[in-house]
Amino acid sequence: MQNKQAKLLTLALKDRKIALAILGQALIDEGSIGERITISYVSREEGEYLWKIANALGYANPLRTKDHRTHIHWWFSIKASKIKELYNEIGPLPNSFKDRIFLHHAKRRTGHLRARGETRKLILEALREKPKTKLQLMLEVNANESTVRKHLNKLKQQGLIRIHGRNHDALHKSRRTAYLWTIAER
Repeated sequence: MQNKQAKLLTLALKDRKIALAILGQALIDEGSIGERITISYVSREEGEYLWKIANALGYANPLRTKDHRTHIHWWFSIKASKIKELYNEIGPLPNSFKDRIFLHHAKRRTGHLRARGETRKLILEALREKPKTKLQLMLEVNANESTVRKHLNKLKQQGLIRIHGRNHDALHKSRRTAYLWTIAER
């Protein structure tokens, strides 16, 4: 098995198309495309193997570990500055939900794009329609995760919004991204 993986790794490091195909498949199978784009494995060898390919392409942040109750995950995220380039090379993805979020990240520009208070206003308008998750708001108001999170926390502290419950259809039910936010009754 080690010899076969070594051959595939060697091929991937020599041929950009093979490397991109492997990275794209990993995003589809093991990738989490939400607030950020990450790839995670329980196997250290598989995590390191894929990180070497993504890093050789220039797309990977450092390989990290996350302790769970019974095991460790080996994971890395895609560099924010490289998401658009990666999407242009491997997109669109066959999973329309993942593709929509991936494309959102690829189209994002950095810096302040709106007038002061505009994002907050858009979030409140979106929540007047129906309860939404942070991820849904991120896509709807075209803002990054940290901006939406900051506004949600401030609006909650001000008593303007509250957590309505959980989105039971969410991809990450155990994470805060599954919280449904709504306008607080007065």
